[in-house]
Amino acid sequence: MHSLLKKIPDYLIDKMNVLRQITFTAIFALIFINIYAPFNAEGWFEAGKAELFLYSSLYILAGMLVIVASRLLFIRIAEKKRINYLIYASWIFMEIILLSLTYTFMDVFLLQNEVSLLEQFIKLALATLFVLAIPYSLSWLYYSWQYQLKKIQELSEETLNVYSSRNLINFYDETGKLRFSLNSVDVLFIESTDNYVTVHVKEKERVKKIMLRNTMKRIEKELEKTLISRCHRSYMVNFENVKMVRLSGTMLYVYIEAFDEIRIPVSRTYTEKVHEMINRLTM
Repeated sequence: MHSLLKKIPDYLIDKMNVLRQITFTAIFALIFINIYAPFNAEGWFEAGKAELFLYSSLYILAGMLVIVASRLLFIRIAEKKRINYLIYASWIFMEIILLSLTYTFMDVFLLQNEVSLLEQFIKLALATLFVLAIPYSLSWLYYSWQYQLKKIQELSEETLNVYSSRNLINFYDETGKLRFSLNSVDVLFIESTDNYVTVHVKEKERVKKIMLRNTMKRIEKELEKTLISRCHRSYMVNFENVKMVRLSGTMLYVYIEAFDEIRIPVSRTYTEKVHEMINRLTM
């Protein structure tokens, strides 16, 4: 009972969704009438299928006008008041009753079928329920699927935005297993030590060293889309924290902004790459 009192999702009162649902229902009803001939449709015309199709179209049009009027009123009410599932289900039930009365009136008074009014109403109510149930259910499932898909996309984008805003960098070991993640701005440089690499990280007022079993070559490949780039056979530097690149004698050095001055050598092999990174950051 509690779930029936929950507010219906917005996609059920969206004007475009309602229009699509009514259009789909009309097409389904038209096909259904011409195939299965409910509502005494087999006795409408004896001339042929063309007349049956035309007359059934007018029959469906009359019913859809009732639905359109009902939904327009429903949307206006929903814009002002909170609509829960119980109210929505009651409204659908009233639509079925109203539509059944419309078809009963057309069948008995306009087509002059000599049948019991109550008997015909019950018969047409069951047929109307069937005609509406399938397209309504399919459209609800589709809109629900679209809504869930949109929510998943929004959640993914939100997660991506959070991730991007934090600029987390993942560090994996040689087996590809995630070992730790760091905020990119906290990474100062990475140093190669035999079969390990040492990640030098800012932590409060000191530099912390984190060792990771991996090769510099593999780490370089994993971080190629970040601002951490190779500058020496034994070093990778985070250019987010580079404050200066200076030539001292014949050697080029990268100076890192940290608590104490950190100077990392640049080998000739990586000189051009370092210049490219500096130009990229100053553009």
